[in-house]
Amino acid sequence: MAQQLNEGDFGPSELGTKVYWDRVYDRENANFEDHGDIGEVWFGEDSVEKMIDWVNCTIPDRTSSILDLGCGNGHLLLELATLSYTDLTGIDYSPLAVQLAISIAQGRDLAHIRYETVDFLADLEGVWSKGKRFDVVLDKGTYDAICLNPMQTAAQARGERGPVDRYSEAVKALIKGENGWLLLTSCNWTREELNLTITPTSGIRPLHSAARQDHKSAQSHSSQEGSTGISKWEG
Repeated sequence: MAQQLNEGDFGPSELGTKVYWDRVYDRENANFEDHGDIGEVWFGEDSVEKMIDWVNCTIPDRTSSILDLGCGNGHLLLELATLSYTDLTGIDYSPLAVQLAISIAQGRDLAHIRYETVDFLADLEGVWSKGKRFDVVLDKGTYDAICLNPMQTAAQARGERGPVDRYSEAVKALIKGENGWLLLTSCNWTREELNLTITPTSGIRPLHSAARQDHKSAQSHSSQEGSTGISKWEG
């Protein structure tokens, strides 16, 4: 199993449940239909800009395949599409999030962005992707949410693998060989803490991190500006 993170900081929360996110995106779909509001940019614009800037500077090939884990309203991929990246895929386990993302993309004539309802932790064989691996895998807060899933604590109590323990294996299966990248933004964990859980169980090698220096509770929806750092792993 993955090495334990400090549960004294972040215990189980509804923010780690599909029920919560379905409720959020049900509301945001209604707001989009009524007012054209695409919804909240989780972790704030600053984290989006950092990730977009990194991809733009590091991945010059606009045909590179890019996957957004837990894409929500698809904001991250919309920004990449404006930079002429063409092979863009977003997955989310909430069908209501995917519905919103598709609606927004179609409204901007960006229907080439592919969105699918997928629980990637439950599909370790990559059935949904038909074995496709990606040059870049993006995670903007999805790992943070997974760490808050009450199923993790329940699985640990039974001596079983939980969602956090399956994360590294699932992500590793989606990264393209030795030249693929995982770009992860977290407002809960530092680089050192992430390396304790992601690196040993997956073989994904840490290359760099602009790690946070202090903890900010995810109970505040983790959407405030300046609360994130970026870690990069090579497959």
